[in-house]
Amino acid sequence: MGIISFSSNTYKYKFSLEIDCNSNREANILYNSILLEHLDTQIKSKGIMDIKENKIHIKVFANDLSILKASLYSYLRWIKVAESIYKLTL
Repeated sequence: MGIISFSSNTYKYKFSLEIDCNSNREANILYNSILLEHLDTQIKSKGIMDIKENKIHIKVFANDLSILKASLYSYLRWIKVAESIYKLTL
């Protein structure tokens, strides 16, 4: 997978989100579950998502506060769905 480069200084608003999972396995499953959604929604906002051990880090940048808010709600919804499905498999 290639690295997408952009300047975060060109955006007026940003949010950062860190998800602390119970294990590296859970973090990897959640990360991979929301990765396609993350990649498909880079139209009016730009985001960076990475994983380090059992933590998922998400940063999203936008010029419009309502777009940023919609992005935040989307990430929270995707994470909640992925987490619910993961818990069903335990």
